[in-house]
Amino acid sequence: MEGTQKVWVPDQIHGFVLASIVDLTSEGVQVQPVARGSKPITADYDRIYPAEEDETKDVDDNCECGGALMYLNEATLLNNVRLRYSNDKIYTYVANILIAVNPYIDIRNLYSLDTIKKYQGKSLGQMPPHVFAIGEVWQGHSLVVFSC
Repeated sequence: MEGTQKVWVPDQIHGFVLASIVDLTSEGVQVQPVARGSKPITADYDRIYPAEEDETKDVDDNCECGGALMYLNEATLLNNVRLRYSNDKIYTYVANILIAVNPYIDIRNLYSLDTIKKYQGKSLGQMPPHVFAIGEVWQGHSLVVFSC
């Protein structure tokens, strides 16, 4: 396990950084961050998270059978969102929950009429994550209004 097991460890700047386990000590887990020039650090046992075998893999749905992340934890979820965001994929699912990250730029055709049409009549999960997919799910539900 030591030296080959990739894990995510907390980092003040990046949230989490990828590292390899070096040693298990009474003070915690000694890890070597993957980034060049980084010094080994010791992290608490309850603050390290297993990393995916391929940490560059991004998935539409973090929980979906067959294509999801093997390890669903805070660090792998944040890494997946970061990877998708860097490819202008601002929407990600965790089961039927939509996570959205504001891109602060205009992403071409993200909200076009053509995009709307692609999502019409589709069930959640048939198309990549998008607010239109959520809208399509709720369009068929009736809204019950209570009045006094």
